[in-house]
Amino acid sequence: MSNSEVIRISVVMATFNRRKSLEEALGALERQNLKHEAYEVIVVDDGSTDDTSDFLRDWKSKANTSRHYLTQRNGGPAAARNAGVRIARGAVVAFTDDDCLADPDWLKAIDHCMTQNNWAAVQGATYTDKGDITPLTHQIDNEGGNASVPTCNAAYRKEVLDRLDGFDEAFPFPHNEDADLAWRAERFGPVGFDSTIRMYHPARQDSFRKVSKRMKILESEFRLYWKNPDAYEKKRASSPWTNIYWNIGCKTQLYYLRSRLKYIGRPWLMLQGLALTFLWWIDLIVKFPAFYRADKLNKKLFSAVR
Repeated sequence: MSNSEVIRISVVMATFNRRKSLEEALGALERQNLKHEAYEVIVVDDGSTDDTSDFLRDWKSKANTSRHYLTQRNGGPAAARNAGVRIARGAVVAFTDDDCLADPDWLKAIDHCMTQNNWAAVQGATYTDKGDITPLTHQIDNEGGNASVPTCNAAYRKEVLDRLDGFDEAFPFPHNEDADLAWRAERFGPVGFDSTIRMYHPARQDSFRKVSKRMKILESEFRLYWKNPDAYEKKRASSPWTNIYWNIGCKTQLYYLRSRLKYIGRPWLMLQGLALTFLWWIDLIVKFPAFYRADKLNKKLFSAVR
């Protein structure tokens, strides 16, 4: 029997300048409790400038599982994932990130779930160490399901991805392309949730400078809304403006402001956390013209399509 006949799941992972965490993520995929011949792992290097490419060449040569890697010019995670999907041979394509660690039964649970349910896609439960979270860490804590269907722990039927032409690569920042894909996939069947599909997302340290620029990604809200207005209003907010300036700018930032006071015993961390909140508020004011232009542009673009 050929590989194309036995491979049931293709794991697609985009990576960029995360050599150390990538090695850990791929190690977790090697330890899956699913027969190695039943799945393949496809890594797409999105133009890394560290030693990721050298590592991947070595990784591919030491294969227990079917391994593939591609290298492309930096085009963002949506473009990288699409490149991986194009060569995927499994009937199901599972996505995770290069800073996540799959539980040993991750693929086995996906295989069981997609066999037993007539779903277009499924998201799993992603957990973290809550005690390690600080204002300067990045993590995903999604143990009950999220309407955005984060791509760190999701699987789609390959035929659905093909019919949707994969991720939309035109989002201005790597944000919301996962929600857009999931909401479009609902045309072909439910997007379910299964808590047995488990992924660990450690709290990863980021720089103050990087975290301080986080508000810029909210420009992607407008493309998501005008592509999927009904889904956006049902699953997120009445409009991008409400989501950005009320849900995020007011409610979320006030929550952060209060929560950062708990670091009073670590004054430098507390001060950085408080500074981030105020910088984000300032940035939301500064970014208003860019948001306004994005709103008008996407309204015109997608109103014409409809």
